[in-house]
Amino acid sequence: MPEFVTAFASMRLRNEEGKSVFSVTNVSPTVTAETAAAFVGAVETIYNNGPCTARLNIVRDLEH
Repeated sequence: MPEFVTAFASMRLRNEEGKSVFSVTNVSPTVTAETAAAFVGAVETIYNNGPCTARLNIVRDLEH
């Protein structure tokens, strides 16, 4: 039976101007929204000194 198998996940954060400020690979694909939001909040405070938006990309392979 075919199934999706998670290969990896990554997260990219952008500042208000849309410029990439931070990228993380090997993110757990099961990360909760609350944990991801806390991470983004830390990056906003420590690294960017302002608001960021985040996108989590999860890559899954189709195995059959």
